[in-house]
Amino acid sequence: MRLSWASVAFGASCLVLNVFAYDPTDSIMDGDSSQSGYLPNHNMDPAVISGGSFGQIWKYSTPAGGSEQFYAKPLVFTPASTGRQVVLSFSEQNRIYSLDAANGTLYATRDLGLEGEPPFLVSDLGQCNDISGTIGITGTPVIDPNTETIYFWAKSYLGAGRGYQNGAYRFHAIDVVTLKEKPGFPVNLQGTPADNDNTRWFTGGTVLQRPSLNIVNGVVFAGFGGHCDQYNYTGWLVGMSASEPKVITAYTTNGGPGAPPQDGTWTGGGGDAGIWMGGSAIASDHTGRVFFVTGNGWRGSVNQNLPASGRITLHTLSECVVNMAVNASTGVVTQADYFEPYTYTAMDAGDRDLGAGGVILPDPKTFNGGGIQRLAIAVGKNGIAYVMNADNLGGYKLGVGGTDGIIQTIPMPGGGSVFANSGTYPLEGGFLYITPAGYNTQVYSLGHTNTGIPAFTLVAQTPDTSAGRPGTGPATVTTYQGQAGTGILWVADPDAGLRAYNAVPVGGVMTKINLPATPSVSKYQRPAFGNGRYYLSTSNGQILAYGSPVNMPMTCTSPTDFGSVPIGSLKTLNINCTANIAITKITGLVLHKILFTALNSSLPTGALAKGASFSFPVTFDLTNHQLNSGSTSSPQVAPGVQTTSIDLLTVNGVTGYATTQPVTLTGMSISSAPFITMNPLQVDFDGIVVGSADQETGSDSTFIINNVGLGSMTITGFGWTNGSVSSPTAIFHNLTSATDGSGNPVTAFDGNGYFTSINMPSVGTVIPGGGSVTVNVNFNSNVTGTYYTSLKVYSDGGDAYTIFTGSAATSPVALLDYSNGEGGWIPIPDCPDPTLGCAAQIPFAPSGGLTQQTITLRLTNVGGSALTITKSKPLEGTVLGATSPNTDFSEGLSIVPGTSTTASVLFSPGGSTLNAATIYYSGAWTLNTDDLTFGVHTLNFTGSLTSKQVGPKTPSGSALYGYLGCYLDFTNGARIEPHESDNVNQTNGLCQTTAQTAGAVFAGTEYMTQCFYGSVIPSASLLASDSLCSYSCGGDSSQVCGGQGGYLSVYYDTTRYFPANGTIVGASGQGPQITKTVGAYNYAGCWSDVATARVLSAKATAGSTISLESCATFCSAYTYFGTEYADECYCGNTLAGTSILHADTDCSMACTNNTAEFCGAGSRLSLYIKNGTAIPTASSSSATSGKSSTSSVVTSVSSTPSASATPTGAFTSLGCYTDNDVTARTLVGAASTGASMTVESCAAFCQGFNYFGVEYGAECYCSNTIASTGVPTTDGRCSMPCAGNSAELCGGSYGLNLYSLSPPSTSSSASQSLTSTSSVQVTTSSSLIITISSRTKTLSTSGTPTPSIPAAVGAYTYLHCHSDNTTIRTLQGKYVAKADMTIEHCAGNCTGYLYFGVEYSQECYCSNTLGFGSYIATDGRCKMLCGGNSGEICGGANGLTLYQNLTGVVSSSSAALSSTTSSVSSSSSTSASVSVSTTSSSSAATPSSSSVGLSSTSSVYSSSSSISVTSSTPSTSSSSAQTSSSQITSSTSSSMPAQTTSGSQSSTSVSSGSTQSSSSSKTATSTSSSTQATASSSTLSTFSPIPPTSTSSLLTSSSSTSSSEISKATSSPWTYVGCANDTVLARALTGSSKTNATAMTIEYCQAYCSSKNFGLAGIEYGAEYYCGYALTNNSTLGHSGCTSLCAGDKSEVCGGSKLLSVYNDTSFVPPSIPQKVGNYNYTGCYKELTNARAITGYSLTSTSSMTVEMCVGACQTKGYTLAGVEYGSQCFCGNSISPLSSVVADSQCQVMLCPGNSKEWCSAGSHLQVYSS
Repeated sequence: MRLSWASVAFGASCLVLNVFAYDPTDSIMDGDSSQSGYLPNHNMDPAVISGGSFGQIWKYSTPAGGSEQFYAKPLVFTPASTGRQVVLSFSEQNRIYSLDAANGTLYATRDLGLEGEPPFLVSDLGQCNDISGTIGITGTPVIDPNTETIYFWAKSYLGAGRGYQNGAYRFHAIDVVTLKEKPGFPVNLQGTPADNDNTRWFTGGTVLQRPSLNIVNGVVFAGFGGHCDQYNYTGWLVGMSASEPKVITAYTTNGGPGAPPQDGTWTGGGGDAGIWMGGSAIASDHTGRVFFVTGNGWRGSVNQNLPASGRITLHTLSECVVNMAVNASTGVVTQADYFEPYTYTAMDAGDRDLGAGGVILPDPKTFNGGGIQRLAIAVGKNGIAYVMNADNLGGYKLGVGGTDGIIQTIPMPGGGSVFANSGTYPLEGGFLYITPAGYNTQVYSLGHTNTGIPAFTLVAQTPDTSAGRPGTGPATVTTYQGQAGTGILWVADPDAGLRAYNAVPVGGVMTKINLPATPSVSKYQRPAFGNGRYYLSTSNGQILAYGSPVNMPMTCTSPTDFGSVPIGSLKTLNINCTANIAITKITGLVLHKILFTALNSSLPTGALAKGASFSFPVTFDLTNHQLNSGSTSSPQVAPGVQTTSIDLLTVNGVTGYATTQPVTLTGMSISSAPFITMNPLQVDFDGIVVGSADQETGSDSTFIINNVGLGSMTITGFGWTNGSVSSPTAIFHNLTSATDGSGNPVTAFDGNGYFTSINMPSVGTVIPGGGSVTVNVNFNSNVTGTYYTSLKVYSDGGDAYTIFTGSAATSPVALLDYSNGEGGWIPIPDCPDPTLGCAAQIPFAPSGGLTQQTITLRLTNVGGSALTITKSKPLEGTVLGATSPNTDFSEGLSIVPGTSTTASVLFSPGGSTLNAATIYYSGAWTLNTDDLTFGVHTLNFTGSLTSKQVGPKTPSGSALYGYLGCYLDFTNGARIEPHESDNVNQTNGLCQTTAQTAGAVFAGTEYMTQCFYGSVIPSASLLASDSLCSYSCGGDSSQVCGGQGGYLSVYYDTTRYFPANGTIVGASGQGPQITKTVGAYNYAGCWSDVATARVLSAKATAGSTISLESCATFCSAYTYFGTEYADECYCGNTLAGTSILHADTDCSMACTNNTAEFCGAGSRLSLYIKNGTAIPTASSSSATSGKSSTSSVVTSVSSTPSASATPTGAFTSLGCYTDNDVTARTLVGAASTGASMTVESCAAFCQGFNYFGVEYGAECYCSNTIASTGVPTTDGRCSMPCAGNSAELCGGSYGLNLYSLSPPSTSSSASQSLTSTSSVQVTTSSSLIITISSRTKTLSTSGTPTPSIPAAVGAYTYLHCHSDNTTIRTLQGKYVAKADMTIEHCAGNCTGYLYFGVEYSQECYCSNTLGFGSYIATDGRCKMLCGGNSGEICGGANGLTLYQNLTGVVSSSSAALSSTTSSVSSSSSTSASVSVSTTSSSSAATPSSSSVGLSSTSSVYSSSSSISVTSSTPSTSSSSAQTSSSQITSSTSSSMPAQTTSGSQSSTSVSSGSTQSSSSSKTATSTSSSTQATASSSTLSTFSPIPPTSTSSLLTSSSSTSSSEISKATSSPWTYVGCANDTVLARALTGSSKTNATAMTIEYCQAYCSSKNFGLAGIEYGAEYYCGYALTNNSTLGHSGCTSLCAGDKSEVCGGSKLLSVYNDTSFVPPSIPQKVGNYNYTGCYKELTNARAITGYSLTSTSSMTVEMCVGACQTKGYTLAGVEYGSQCFCGNSISPLSSVVADSQCQVMLCPGNSKEWCSAGSHLQVYSS
């Protein structure tokens, strides 16, 4: 093997890390698999292409120079090992080239000729020069991106001998990087027999492999045709294995019965019907089928004049569009369907190959309708486009009167021949593009008939005509990232080069996009697209690349249009050029077409300064040009546009500019003499039904005789023939004339007089230059059959011909019947009166559910011509409906005489609803045909579903419990039914029996194994769709037991509950109630409680016997008793001052021993007090941290507040309003709770809303409207003091103190003063004394903060401003865009990545690598403010504010409080003082980076201040400040009311108005430390998505407030990141999930997700928790509504309805596949074998401790070179891996974590993660 390498350049590119194969912008085959012509994935932006900077970026000339030709299209691919996109080109000299896609550097080349596989010589073919010189690799190869293998066919010889008899084709499989052959390849196909005719074998010398390749189901398909119709060739479809060197299938298009037998000679026995298709690919929509088109078959055919179904195998596939089924298991093809034009015999005779073009399968999402799911479109040399149903191509003569039974035929203008594929554009309504030779590209718009059938209409054409010869490539449309409005139509012309237009016409005009010149484009080319670039291979040994940016050295007149020039004359024009730079020398010029001439001597000889101009002449010389009628394989062509380019070659004085200046030249060659053309080339007449009314007039059409020359043309004669027009032995007959019944002259074009004209011009008729004559033609026959004739017109301007085709047949007769299920058929008679229609009843047998029944309809044609279904409206439904409503009995479907077609109706009711009444289903199929005696049939289908009866029975034997519905359970922490019984074998019957035994009216199943029962009538508001209850029962998978998201399948006792009127017997129907009096105790409300500091601490008990009564008895000696968690009882004589009164609805759990009563809830106490004792008021102090139960609070203030104090601020009191429970709030915009709630803090939280209100002392609500359920009240319910300021009122039970927020001030310089004279002393068990002295502080907000870039965000460090571009993104791992983007928000979204960057104010990008070609930008481009924080800079245009995780661990921010100094003291007890002072009276506010405990995104402004903390206690830690859980906040600084976490287990909060100590974690430790810290140097890097709020809205005249406790502060490293949307059907977090209805807390969820090794935790509905690696399924942060309290801790928020409270583990490191273990390297993920092991030798299993290191170590110890892990816990060792095991994507091994190391992947089931030494 001879390989040439550019090792240095290629090796350097291998330094790119973490890349993945197959970039989305790669071109791995010719176009797309379906050949639709639409390519949306290459970043081809019309604005860039037409913007002036787009041009040729490099050109590679092969060593062989102009003698080397490229007919195969280039491919573009990105190998995984290099990460660099490469261009691959394949020549007719059997050479392969691999070049860098960006700069043209040659990476590798391979010459098969040096390895004994020289190209085939064209001279061995005799008279055939379609390809000149040699034939090598002609069909465009295909790349398998999974194995990085290129597949192609190369033509050569069998051995040393030459001649076509020794020609051979070999199938190659080579590595995409090295170009080396894969083991066992190449494979020689010579002598392979056909699957469908074992007497016919493959001979490589007589065939050409022209079509492009395609891979379907692991089989590489290719087509073969002939060389200029020479020898006894036959068309072949060949499929080769992509994994093994062997032939999978070989199918000949002419073989079997009716085909000419192969006779062993080179001239006899060939069937023709080649697969050529102008180089287009074998098409496939990857539904297990491939499509192709065949050419003419002169030597015999089965279909003569008899209609035939496409479903019946045709052994002579000439002029056919063919659908071949690909066996999913074997890859072998079988004929599935075909279409053959009814004019195929005439097309054969006239050499009008349908297979001159290929078949396309347009996007079915757009190109569909009327029951047609997918179209197939083919157009060829006969100039007619056939639009077919891809699922029912049309067979032969199945249309009216024996014509084509397809969707539409579209004749090309002038009958122009088409030699390549058409193209489509599925956006903006849908368009079809076809380019006939010598004509403009025709543009058709997609529409639909009145029956919904797709139909195309000509709406525009391009301003340029194509080459007047074969060679124009397929129409191709690209878009920029699939965006409508960015479509570009590309057409490669062998004369004019590549052209481009806006894909959608405007006003009937196609707008041209000017492109750089592309000389010497080969025939039938399509540009290969890469990432914003395109590539073309030429016919003279060059590979061209075009892209942006590129700089031209000159500006020249381009294009230069010579206008019309008569043949035989010439015209000269001057081209003017101006130098854009200093040019050292113009070395010469290069012309690409001999029709244009220019001289090097006319160019400047010296240097050119910038701005210098010159001109030189160019001549369009037609003095030696002759009219050319074309080759034997092309139609006659007329004069037309001649286009090329001229290249000026320069030596530049400035680098960075191109050294080739292209200039486009164009002109129109015209004939001064007359020149005849006729169009269309074929006239197809509508079919005639013998005996019908239409036969009286026949079928009419027209054709035109044109003179396209300038001189007058005289018609000199006419002749017709039934033979081959082009045959030298063809016999032509004179036209005969007669008169019709009206005396009009009639001219006949055939011997039978079936084709006639009444206005045929006479001999001697003169047609002036540019003129034409239109001739009317009629076809009529009373004899059934298919007819054709050819008419030739002779003139002094040459001769031309056209073909006439027509068909006549008798009427069809329909017979309809249906299957009886026993192998027989039941007839359905015709309608007695067809004009009235009729009905038939077709019943299904009753079904018990989970069964399927099918009834088959059969429609048979017993008439003489094709029967067409004219109306078909099938019944559709999921239970009862047509099996294939879009294809079975579709309207327009034709049925051949003597054949049948069938349709089926399916009755599949699925699982029946238990204990339900019988359900009846019905549906009708309306059907009619063109048999006039048939009539409209209405076929009525019926079926019934009987229900399974389970559980207790009534005396009559029916089920006692009936189905009520699917209900949402556990809302607001309460179950619908209070009692629960769990059983892994749960069924509805078992649950109902349990309920009956307990005397319960209702029984419901949930979560597969749970049973809830009771006598509470479910609320109608909780009723949901039955589809939401979809879980299978644990004990019977055929039953439904609830659904995901807390849905309950509810049944009711039909003798005790009556759903129609809501009546219940023997029960109240109500759930648990608040008992106001229990013996000597009265209800005192629902109060907060914590496990570490109980509200009632004297005595406690718990158990299943707990009720209010039992607890009252137990606590009878105490003043208070309270119940909690349903089964806990507490007693006490004093009530801890740390408890806060909450809404009664918070105490939502029924008592264990009395479900009619409430017994508290998680962290909520149902409190009762002895009669005569004063009910306690809400404490002004919040709950203690729980760190010390002996802490006390002593507060000294300058004044004694009263409850009548009036809050002040930018709001107006509206009084006390009623409020409902959480199901109907008065204010519904946003909500917050907090232990330091004040009116002012609620006002600050609700900024941006119209109204706010405070309730229950500690709750805050916001809204823009007041709900109708809320009304003013004066009943005194708004009497609770605010938790954060007892001098203010904060509503009460079901009462809101409602306020209206004033519009924000428009003053540009508003200042507020805050004065406080309070003194606070706090004493704890560690004797920590903190004294705060207050000062007067004036804060001005007139200053505008200077935008900045944070130096660090969590673990990320700011690098610099970095370049970016839309073509190749710098960061390509993840993308998020939000209008309120901040740097911190982006950091949170990029957790787990090495880099993140923000751009264009609101775009966020993440990646582990930096894209190739990016650089540090120093031009100031990063200057845009963040959309969510105007104090930060978020990149700019093409600029990223770039951050990198420099810690080595990709995580979010560290949450520890840092300090500038620290010291450790050994003394056992000291005092610490904290002083807070503010010294400026009117300083401009600046963003404070030292506000301890604040989120880094909270825009809190403070003046300069200092906080010093000194403390000393016995400790072993000196720097982490792990003391009691509290928070320090300056009185002049307020945090946002946001869902933030402190990120630390230790903080201190002291405000001048009140003292607060709150727990940040249930598991916080009590470790103390001796630390001295300066707050101004402290940092806290937590993340919050809440947008910043101005300082003026945060500061009030009262004391400052701290963060509202919507989500409880959590332990490091977890950080709250926001509220995210979620859905039941597509979860946002998909890793793991559970439900805890009683003890759910934030910490519980985080611990669970940590144990499962997930980095994201989310909580929903108060009790459901989910884990994952990323938010998926369109889930985004930033939503409001996460207000549900956690079931296990009512001081925390656990999501909401379809909303997740999301937390991010900032220390999380995602699992990975170890790349190296010792001297073993990771080699890839391999597919395990199904019947054997891929690696054999030694194995071990460890379900508890398996790691990659363990497996590799074991294999190394045993002396094996290979180690593979599988199924998480299995290890296999060996020295080789089976060749049957294929390498797959690494992602398929990233499924199961190693049991011994959750940070490593240990492969998956049936996959091996392989390491090799």
